[in-house]
Amino acid sequence: MARLFVEFCLPHHRGENMRPKALAEFVAESSDLAETRWIFNETASYLSLKASKCSIDTVHPFALSHEDAEDLLNLVETIVADEFPELSYDPKATMGPNSISKGWMQGSSFSPDRWGVFFWATPDWGESSGSTLFLASPRHKADPGDN
Repeated sequence: MARLFVEFCLPHHRGENMRPKALAEFVAESSDLAETRWIFNETASYLSLKASKCSIDTVHPFALSHEDAEDLLNLVETIVADEFPELSYDPKATMGPNSISKGWMQGSSFSPDRWGVFFWATPDWGESSGSTLFLASPRHKADPGDN
């Protein structure tokens, strides 16, 4: 997930069109005008691209283990520190005590300027297990109709 984040989400955030690369490396699962979601068969991860957001997701039965989720969180912390030193750790960006989660955000909650990186994993939730790593760009950088 960290590799996909670096290869797709970081360039997408900088304005690069990552759809051609995604089409070459993934299987398109669904598409509409606002978003396309691809499956990366190697890891059974999903990549979603929207104008102001890029996310990589896993779901049961391919969800991360507890150990893998903690390792990924450590990688994400390093990526955020290197790529986005302006982002601050947000202690409110959590999915609760039964998850492994952390967020780094900038801007007021619910404002168009709010953006950042968020990771959460729920490895011990059985069939509801999953994880998400996403990068949300400021909405003013996005297409006007992006939700």
